[in-house]
Amino acid sequence: METIEEKDLKSSLESDFLSLMGQIDKQNVSYVEEALHKDYHDSVWIKGASGVFSSTKDDYLGYLSKGKIGGMDRKVEIRNLEILDQFGIIRSKLESNVMKFDGGFTFFLENNQWKLIKVVMVAEKK
Repeated sequence: METIEEKDLKSSLESDFLSLMGQIDKQNVSYVEEALHKDYHDSVWIKGASGVFSSTKDDYLGYLSKGKIGGMDRKVEIRNLEILDQFGIIRSKLESNVMKFDGGFTFFLENNQWKLIKVVMVAEKK
């Protein structure tokens, strides 16, 4: 059975995740910069590609500011959400008019704020 604290952590994680996805869609670089952990790293495989694409926090913010990512509303479906001590793990599907994404998002609770630290994602053009 979940404790009240676990429910509160799950609720805050879900809220922060949904807000972050919305701000990425809006290409709000300053918001996203605050929401990413200093050690952020992602690994994305686009179906059909010969390898995986990875980026750091600086890389990601650069892509966002140049309009290479974001800028399009996506439907967000949270499939699973778990708390593992200071980590929050979300399995989610995202879908825009041109891309579908399926993956995992790991957050770290730092100074009572959820910071996105790791993403592993499979992307597919529609």
